[in-house]
Amino acid sequence: MKYYMITGASSGIGREMAKKLSNADTTVILVARRRDKLLEVQKEIEGKSMVIPCDLGKLEEIEPVFQTLKEEGIRLDGLVYCAGVVFIKTLKLMERDDLEYMFRVNVFGFYEMCRNFINVKASNKGAAVVGISSYAAVMKEMGMSAYAMTKEAMNVQVQILAKEFLKRKIRINTVMPANVMSKMSDDKNEWSEEEIAVVKQKQPLGIIPIDNVVNVVQFLLSDEAKYITGECIGISAGYHG
Repeated sequence: MKYYMITGASSGIGREMAKKLSNADTTVILVARRRDKLLEVQKEIEGKSMVIPCDLGKLEEIEPVFQTLKEEGIRLDGLVYCAGVVFIKTLKLMERDDLEYMFRVNVFGFYEMCRNFINVKASNKGAAVVGISSYAAVMKEMGMSAYAMTKEAMNVQVQILAKEFLKRKIRINTVMPANVMSKMSDDKNEWSEEEIAVVKQKQPLGIIPIDNVVNVVQFLLSDEAKYITGECIGISAGYHG
């Protein structure tokens, strides 16, 4: 039996990731702020699962997640950090509370998850970590300064932590998708024709299906990617800004 933890599992990429990883040979640990949403996901997956509510914007809630796993005798084989928030505002309009919240969830939450994951009692040797970053870190468009900073910070963490994790043969990478068919503000991920047309002006290959991102992450968790670590893998769909 393999054990995978997915943060941000209540919607979007995290939700689909849970479905993809769930089978008779795995147990997925679903982590997100809202228990009711996690229970909905739990009903949709075929394999064993565990629900652990946690607000990743509150760093003090992260260690208890791993304490729960320790009490259950669970060591993780993989962590997928899908949790993330975005506020698109120029420097003039960005509010300090929004800026700090983005850093708490996108950067510090990921860091604390990794800090706990590397413990020998929390993960198995040869495990893998994948963080969902963003192509915004590459394009650096106006209005995206704060969000791009958080995602670039995530990328830098991975490039350095990959070296620290080598002793236990634990791999860590990020995936950087451009516009994905996933909306943080819309559970149904519905896009209007007008929105799709706007995206295609900058992203000629179209909006990236969630499954495409999930498949790349699944590959990075697998033994087929056992020589890949410290990488930030872009899924650009031709995005040119």
